[in-house]
Amino acid sequence: MPQSEDSRAQRRREAAAQHQRDRQRNMWIMLGVVAVVIIAFAWVLMGPSDSPSPAPATTPTVGTSGTTGTTGTTDTTGTTGTTGITGTTDTTGTNGLLGTETTGTTDTTGTTSTTGDNGAGLSRSIAGVDVHARDRHLVVAAKPARAQVRVPVLMYHRVASATTVTNSTSYGLTVTPATFRQQISWLKGHGYTAVSQAEVFNAMEHGTRLPAKPVVLTFDDGYVDATDAVLPVLEPLKWPATFFIITGRIGERAFLTWNQLKRLDSAGMDIGSHTVAHTELPSLSSSQRTEALRASRSTLEKGLGHPVRWFCYPAGRHDPTSANAVDAAGYLLAYTTDAGSTLRSDQRAVLPRVRVSGGQSLSSFAASMTAASA
Repeated sequence: MPQSEDSRAQRRREAAAQHQRDRQRNMWIMLGVVAVVIIAFAWVLMGPSDSPSPAPATTPTVGTSGTTGTTGTTDTTGTTGTTGITGTTDTTGTNGLLGTETTGTTDTTGTTSTTGDNGAGLSRSIAGVDVHARDRHLVVAAKPARAQVRVPVLMYHRVASATTVTNSTSYGLTVTPATFRQQISWLKGHGYTAVSQAEVFNAMEHGTRLPAKPVVLTFDDGYVDATDAVLPVLEPLKWPATFFIITGRIGERAFLTWNQLKRLDSAGMDIGSHTVAHTELPSLSSSQRTEALRASRSTLEKGLGHPVRWFCYPAGRHDPTSANAVDAAGYLLAYTTDAGSTLRSDQRAVLPRVRVSGGQSLSSFAASMTAASA
């Protein structure tokens, strides 16, 4: 019996040893198979291919510009062009409203062509060049498709409570939120559709179609009401508007902050320049005028991260020299306070608008719109 027990124990030890050898052998076999698979896969990936190499893609040359107007990247906003200037109408009151503004009856010289076929010195030297990185369609045509378009461009300033009004000037520039809502409701109810600056530009330059009853909404100076009272009304309708910003006032009391400006921009609103300090261009020297136009635009482009192509004259004052400077600075459309709704392609730098005044009744607003659209 003991020998029988020893024999069984010996057999168990031999079986265990054989099992261990089998496991090791199987492991090496598996490792070998894996190595073969890896080598074969690598050969497939890295080995020569019988198929011909594709021809290199041609590099498109269209739209390689689009950075036109990005000169002057150094942000000098508010540091130049504001000293030694006379004739400014900036009389900011306690509620942040700017001072007097012309009604379009002054400085009407220059609204007709003084430099040839292009109206107020409008340059066509960049014809065919992509000039707006955000919208690849903003290209100045060699010859405008339309001589003019009929589009009422409404001119607002503040949309704020009557408690912000401190004098007759601020009264005329302030529309209450309730009145603004009524006006927008009237526009929509009567078939109007708000359009962007790019849509107006493309309609004139390239003949693109506009809605049956287009309207442009503009707001001068850059008041905080843009996000508080205007955007909540327009955003649900997906209606664009244009906000002309005095860059030297960004962040001041009653004016938009950079975060609010970016909020408007991201909501699809157009942002335009209203110079650095709301100084009337005709009162400036040539170098001051150039700097005022360049610095404000440079500041906005740096802050928003895209080209800014729209301009509005401080207090509406303009002359042929100012119009030429605005065009030379790279702005595509520029607005005055001159009354009218016919936008001429040969006068892109001196476009008229329809004033919306504080205290204006809805019937008066309706009448002005009907006349402007006739």
